[in-house]
Amino acid sequence: MTHIPACPVGPDWQSLCDRIAPVLRQLLKAETQLASDIMSKDSEVAGDLVTAADLRIQARLHELLLKLLPGSRFIGEEDFAAIDRLEEAFFWIVDPLDGTLNFASGLPFFGASVALVHAGHPVLGLVLDCGSDSLFDASHDGPARCNGQAFTWDAGLAARSPVGISSGFMAQMRRDPARFDPAWLGQRFRIFGSQAIQLCWAAEGRLRLNINHEAKLWDDAAGALICQRAGAAHEALASAPFFPLVAGSKALAGQSLFSVSGSPELVARCIADFRTE
Repeated sequence: MTHIPACPVGPDWQSLCDRIAPVLRQLLKAETQLASDIMSKDSEVAGDLVTAADLRIQARLHELLLKLLPGSRFIGEEDFAAIDRLEEAFFWIVDPLDGTLNFASGLPFFGASVALVHAGHPVLGLVLDCGSDSLFDASHDGPARCNGQAFTWDAGLAARSPVGISSGFMAQMRRDPARFDPAWLGQRFRIFGSQAIQLCWAAEGRLRLNINHEAKLWDDAAGALICQRAGAAHEALASAPFFPLVAGSKALAGQSLFSVSGSPELVARCIADFRTE
């Protein structure tokens, strides 16, 4: 049975990441190897799915994380309800299985995302890329890391890398190409289907940009902090600023964020050209 040691008073946030990481790996590996019913999900995204693995992983993380940090609260994708505001408390924000369609289709590109916020500000974030067995993490006062090794955004790598997009942004490009498909965006696009992992790739520079029109709070909470600590940019065009999470924000209402991340220069161009409000 998975177990995380209780969190001490005044924790070292980076060491807290280190305690959560192996448990997250163990939990995902065990749960995703079990038989998993696949169900349609009540969502505005056509073809959205949820599996028994999503539900099992979220239930287990709910139990473990609240024990780890007594008095904290939990926000999960699978039972999300709109929130008016975050009080002066610690909130875990969890996407238990990011890339469910990939998982259900037997495609090895999915993971999990865990963030911790306090009074609306990010404290730590972890993203597990199951396909490569890579664990990305960051704390508000530490570096971005991959498998325990610190990294920073690589401008040289980003310059030759493709742009990651979501199917929702592809629809925007088709609907209004003059606005959403400018020449400066280039023509090298990739759709992978796991927003949290793609944010981490943008943080490294493996994606020059990552643009996801339909991303939600649980998709971006951990990855946004990892981008920030790596020196990459992150912006939620429909819910700016993303952090701190404030009363009345679209993020807390569970609405789409129109998330852009990666090259600071190009994120700034996205803000100028794509912002909806």
